Amino acid sequence: MRRDAPSPLARDVIERAWIDAAARLGLRVVRTGDAYATSDGRGTIAIGVGEALDVDDAVAQLIFHELCHAITEGEGATARPDWGLDNTGPRDVVREHACLRLQAHLADAHGLRALMAPTTEYRAYHDALPTEPLADGDDPAIAIARAASARAAAAPWHGPLTAALAATSAALAADADEPVTAPLAAAGVHPLGMPLGPAGETCGSCAWLYVGGRGKAVERCRQAAAPNAEGPRTGRDLPACVRWEPPVDCATCGACCREAYHSVTVSMRDPVVWKQPALVERHAHRFEIRRDGDRCAALVDRRDDTSREPNQRIFTCSIYEDRPQACRDFAAGGRHCLDARRRVGLSARTAG
Repeated sequence: MRRDAPSPLARDVIERAWIDAAARLGLRVVRTGDAYATSDGRGTIAIGVGEALDVDDAVAQLIFHELCHAITEGEGATARPDWGLDNTGPRDVVREHACLRLQAHLADAHGLRALMAPTTEYRAYHDALPTEPLADGDDPAIAIARAASARAAAAPWHGPLTAALAATSAALAADADEPVTAPLAAAGVHPLGMPLGPAGETCGSCAWLYVGGRGKAVERCRQAAAPNAEGPRTGRDLPACVRWEPPVDCATCGACCREAYHSVTVSMRDPVVWKQPALVERHAHRFEIRRDGDRCAALVDRRDDTSREPNQRIFTCSIYEDRPQACRDFAAGGRHCLDARRRVGLSARTAG
């Protein structure tokens, strides 16, 4: 599935970010006309130049792929040429698939899956991966990729990889008048790297579109944002991705009052303390709303047989008019709302 245009990743600032990531891991990147991408087992990754690469190849993607191979192959891989792979048998095919699942999982957190995709014959496998590439399934590569994901989340890999992915996302978004990867939409891929979603829906009708930016109003996606970071730039007229969700309806959600959060701390001066004393507990110098199992005791959960959906769950708050300030400040459609919905399984991505 080769593209005929240069990759948007082919920018000096992005290449430097990935060369620096490799250096932080004790790996040196050199360029060669004799190979596509290879490692020597002695701390050097060689990336092709000239005719060794296709027009849509990018140094950043190739380094990322090589690092994911090193993580997938585990302890001692950096001391083996090509991470111990020779790609001559079915064993290495499964390992390659596991590597692709890992890189899709890591890139997803920054909306970069499509851009970080391989340009080799493995592209078809990568493009067919589900929204959650580490989810249960029959593919033997899944267990290998899950183990690799655990390694990627720990030292020494986590810091350099996260920094390079964040720098890549930021560089693509900076000073762009439109999402850099907008042409991908015509190929069935959302500009932020996910497969397209419901026909007829757009980013503008999605719960997770918000307007943010430093000094100027920019449409961004909260669903594709990295933790504690601005969401990547998007546009309300773009076709929806697979993570599209309708605007949040608190009455059919209730995630923030359920098991998503374990406590609601209130100030001793909050009126709920004396207006609803039966629902307030004191823990030393702290006041909290009482819990009923894993949810707020003020939450009312019932089935509504009058709704358009039979047995639709309807959530209401029994102390809504007296609810504490923390609840009043909780923004529907905000970052914490999205986190809550992920934690109870209502959003496309899972927490963490």
